Amino acid sequence: MLKIKEEDLGFFQITNKNRLSPDYIRIFYGGVFAYTSIPILIMFLGVLLNGDKISLTPFEKIVVQTEVKLYVLEFVFLILFMSKKIAFKLQKLQTIVTLFYAFQLATLPFIVMVVEGIYDFPCDNKTLVYIGLILLGAICTHIVATIDVFRKAKHGGYKLEGPAVSFFTNTKLYLLIGITIGVIVLLVLIFLNLNYTFDEMAIYVTQTIILYIFAVV
Repeated sequence: MLKIKEEDLGFFQITNKNRLSPDYIRIFYGGVFAYTSIPILIMFLGVLLNGDKISLTPFEKIVVQTEVKLYVLEFVFLILFMSKKIAFKLQKLQTIVTLFYAFQLATLPFIVMVVEGIYDFPCDNKTLVYIGLILLGAICTHIVATIDVFRKAKHGGYKLEGPAVSFFTNTKLYLLIGITIGVIVLLVLIFLNLNYTFDEMAIYVTQTIILYIFAVV
């Protein structure tokens, strides 16, 4: 990474400058907050209407408490970065906050699948293992994608001038196919394990797609 020259990052810098522009960032933060508010509001409504009937396992309590705290943090950052002046002054913090929001978008909605006590979404230990493997796969995918970015930069793949450099190798193709097959198998196992309806599986599939999109972006 230390051998990468600044001139090798021209296109990369332009792309990320646009992504981290305060105008675009506020839209992204607002969209993520709105999307992640759906499961949180459903949870609060469920507790408000049926709080005396809800019984959570220790694991579910940990998940709920953690996600509520992270959601509150989302709200705080959203209010903070609504100001352009603050956004420009805290650009380094903004980069970290953007990663945090991407993490929330990719993972928070999974609370619907794992907290059966509130959402009444069928779940057991096997399903938790399958979900854990899906999340682990996304983490591994993100690590590989990050390493690939540095490798591409090192070999001039982000230069503004000069011939285009392609790094799409057979190894990447096989890795992509392997990850895709693995995720599909896990989703099928989840479906067969508890005989989910197609509507319930649609939630799994949609959130898994979002998870892996942000793993490679």
